[in-house]
Amino acid sequence: MLRSRLYWKLFLAVFGLVASASAITAALGYRWRDQPDMGGQLTVLVIGLLLVAAAITYLIVRSLVVPLLTLRRAAQAITDGDYEHRVPVRSSDELGSLARSLNQVSQDLGQQLTELRNSDERQAAVLGGMVEGVVAVDDNHCVLFANAAAGKLFGFLPPSVVGRRLLEVIRDHTLDAAVAEVLNTRQSQAIELEWNVDTPRILAVQVTPLPSAVDIGAVIVLHDNSELRRLETIRQEFIANVSHELKTPLSSIMAYTETLQRGALDDPEHREQFLNRIAEQGERLNNLIQDMLSLARIETAQQQFEIVTVELADVVRRCIDDYSRQAAAKSVALQPVDGFPSAKVRADEEGLRVICNNLIDNAVKYTPDGGRVDVEWRSINGHVRIEVADTGPGIPRSEVARVFERFYRVDKARSRELGSTGLGLSIVKHLVQSFGGTAGVESQLGQGSRFWVELPAA
Repeated sequence: MLRSRLYWKLFLAVFGLVASASAITAALGYRWRDQPDMGGQLTVLVIGLLLVAAAITYLIVRSLVVPLLTLRRAAQAITDGDYEHRVPVRSSDELGSLARSLNQVSQDLGQQLTELRNSDERQAAVLGGMVEGVVAVDDNHCVLFANAAAGKLFGFLPPSVVGRRLLEVIRDHTLDAAVAEVLNTRQSQAIELEWNVDTPRILAVQVTPLPSAVDIGAVIVLHDNSELRRLETIRQEFIANVSHELKTPLSSIMAYTETLQRGALDDPEHREQFLNRIAEQGERLNNLIQDMLSLARIETAQQQFEIVTVELADVVRRCIDDYSRQAAAKSVALQPVDGFPSAKVRADEEGLRVICNNLIDNAVKYTPDGGRVDVEWRSINGHVRIEVADTGPGIPRSEVARVFERFYRVDKARSRELGSTGLGLSIVKHLVQSFGGTAGVESQLGQGSRFWVELPAA
């Protein structure tokens, strides 16, 4: 049934043309058959009918063509990505319905595009903020995506590597082989990668096939385990060092005790010597255990510090007094460079005393007879810098960075001979950090060392 307005418009246009043609034909026939002398009037009539038919046909056709052109422009705008474009709806016929449908399609596409864009931005933000490096590749081993963490690990700009082969971006055949295995078997692979370019790194790598049923590729997730491996190495070294440090005095105590039990107890000449050695080793063992407990409490924040304003000059004066006899026994000059100027720091008073004691004790122990130990302090940018300089053997440049490690000794044999536990400087470092300061050392082999700490000024 021809119920729609569009159908009626088409019908009227065709009907007008047919009616005009019929009228013209009838008029011409009437002219030549019945009244040949009325040619002028018929000509005017025919022209009038043609003009009326043309005008009616133009209006009807225009009412069809203009909306169609509008719809075409709207469709082109949507194709070009302008999803805000809307078609004005001026009728309720098929063209009006098509316009409404096109507007709805444009709105739906715009919403879907916005949601996809927001989803991509969220995904990019998440991947960009990850500590782990993420690289996605297709089935040809070409990079589809790389986040900032991956670029930092391997030294490239993520946008610049998209489309390049994985082996060109990360020159490691082990990783490339793992990706090939995952693409072939569609099974995840976990490997460990040693990356020795610039800074040596240990990377834990997980290669997983892309979950998409259409795209074939793999996702590479890289986690830097270098610090974890370093801490594990330190832990292993610590256990080995603790075992060795405890075993040495215990072995000596057991050996001397066994010697006494086997008859040396009745030998006045050697008995006193053995008992003294047992006492020395016992004291060494006690000092070692106390230092280990102190260090453990500081590292685990179990030891509570009372951070107050402390007069540095008073603490240093007491420390120098405590070690003056030990220095005098070696003819070592132990003195402040500029006397005892007033300087106030924010620290725990007992902790500050431990810091100064350890630095001065080390300096006196390692300074040869007739040497000198200088203590000085001064204000620097809101901090007070305390320096203890000696004229000892110095520290090799290659080992300066390790002197604050637990149980690390430059001269192991001499350190044990002097009764050092190897934990003093480590305690100093952790105490200084607990007070919000820093510690360091400047040394040159054969020319002595200068240890310094900086604490917040009060």
